[in-house]
Amino acid sequence: MKSLPVCFLLFLGTASFLHSAVPVPPQKPPTLEQVNDDLLAKAALLLDPMTGEVLYARDIDTPYPPASTVKLMTALVAYRKTAGQGTVTITSEDVRVEPSTVPLRPGETVPISELLRSIIIGSDNDSAMALARISSGSASQFVTDMNAEAARLGMSKTRFGNPHGLPGTVQRTTARDLMTLFNHFLSISTLRHMAETQIYNLRTAIGVQRMRNHNKLLGAYPGMGPAKTGWTYEARHTFAASATRQGRELRLTLLKSANKWQDTRMLFDYGFANLSPLPSPKIQPTTPNTPVEASPSAPTHLEIDIQPEPILYTVRRGDSLSTIAKRFGVGVEDILLFNPMNDPDLLVPGQTLRVPVKNKGR
Repeated sequence: MKSLPVCFLLFLGTASFLHSAVPVPPQKPPTLEQVNDDLLAKAALLLDPMTGEVLYARDIDTPYPPASTVKLMTALVAYRKTAGQGTVTITSEDVRVEPSTVPLRPGETVPISELLRSIIIGSDNDSAMALARISSGSASQFVTDMNAEAARLGMSKTRFGNPHGLPGTVQRTTARDLMTLFNHFLSISTLRHMAETQIYNLRTAIGVQRMRNHNKLLGAYPGMGPAKTGWTYEARHTFAASATRQGRELRLTLLKSANKWQDTRMLFDYGFANLSPLPSPKIQPTTPNTPVEASPSAPTHLEIDIQPEPILYTVRRGDSLSTIAKRFGVGVEDILLFNPMNDPDLLVPGQTLRVPVKNKGR
């Protein structure tokens, strides 16, 4: 076979380079019809936490297995009981679970803060068991505490059976309930920061491990923030995730999906393309934890129950979120839903907060 002339080879190389250098036009965001047709999840909820506007909803009140999104509640309850402080001496009871595990070794001592990172970033089941035991005295009591917290948060169709989400017990949640849990989880800045950490070096008895966040979209999808993944054969893919673009945050929950990465990209793309302008201070906002009427066609905008207009409060010297919440008879989490902040412990005198008002008619 004859060799090709050098000039022809150079031409081919140049043509190939020019072809690869042509920019690929950005894809148009999906339409509502495309989302309805292509969404794989059995249940999904997408909302704007700042306004409470629901951008998409599908089957949000049907219970499905939650898989490892259970660990959002495990982290929330453990953090509220321990403030993330102290250590745990691992027992043989803690490590009698299936992968994923650290794995921890009986007899070693691990900081509670490291176990929290382990379950949020690495979704480790042995760490979840250790946290449950140290927080409530036993794993069974911790499950009782998880269900009590779910009831307190209004997660009426949720039932937890263990701290890690593996099958074997009756566990269920809905897209609406999971969103409620995710909102409260994100209101704690320490947990939120852990959930958006892409890589972490965990030091235990077996050495230093480089944990990579199970959220494959973190660092790959524009604006992707804190999230918690889940998967079992029974539950399929489950997910709770947040993404922010140009200062606007969206949150979604997915249950029983064949591919959470595909669903998440599509829903966030759709949501950011269909955001309403932020309301003026005089327009009454809504909250994400009140009833949503979801129709089978999943309309573009599902408004949540209208609440009284929030009070604009000017922070005074010595104020904390706890004292402000107590003064107005609301929860700290309620204030944080209207005022996202990196460090809720740092309030500046003169700062203005939007404080929600309880609806006396409910």
